[in-house]
Amino acid sequence: MKRSEFLKTCGAGLCGCGMMGFLVPLAASADVADGQQTTTASAAPSEVDLLKRQLDGAQERFAKLVAIMGEDLDGATHVKILTRLGRQCAQAYRPLFEKYRGNAKGFHELVKTAWLESAETDPETGVLRVAGKPAPCACPLVKAGRTPADFCNCSAGWQQEAYSIVSDKPVAVEIEETVLRGGSRCSFRIAVKG
Repeated sequence: MKRSEFLKTCGAGLCGCGMMGFLVPLAASADVADGQQTTTASAAPSEVDLLKRQLDGAQERFAKLVAIMGEDLDGATHVKILTRLGRQCAQAYRPLFEKYRGNAKGFHELVKTAWLESAETDPETGVLRVAGKPAPCACPLVKAGRTPADFCNCSAGWQQEAYSIVSDKPVAVEIEETVLRGGSRCSFRIAVKG
């Protein structure tokens, strides 16, 4: 595509973050020979490469959204929205949580096979501490180094929904450590309300 054609395309509103994912394969496969631009069919990106670029673009855009929310919303509203997002995300696992209602020990044994390293209840306070295994953030929307750390309130909301169902009581969740905040794992303190 010649520069003048590109500028006309942008003028028509067809360039932006979303279009960049489609333009990258063209740029990557362009050969410049004698001042002429040609594309090589053999350099066409695979479907996997395209999906990786699309995911990267979605992660980048999501990181920007979380950052903008942090700038434009008051702190309490921002936390409330991210927590609610986590609770909504956890709804996909509701049948699993329901299966372990009243059986936190069984639930912990199950999730220890996936992400949980430990789950310990303080006998004096009754506060449960769950510590994940050292690992990158599990959320597919997170882009390491770009997603703001306040997004971890989404994970707190996920924990809140899960443990409210498993314990059959409302719970409060406190973030102890997260990967986005510089930790090696995600850990939370969970207390039954009232």
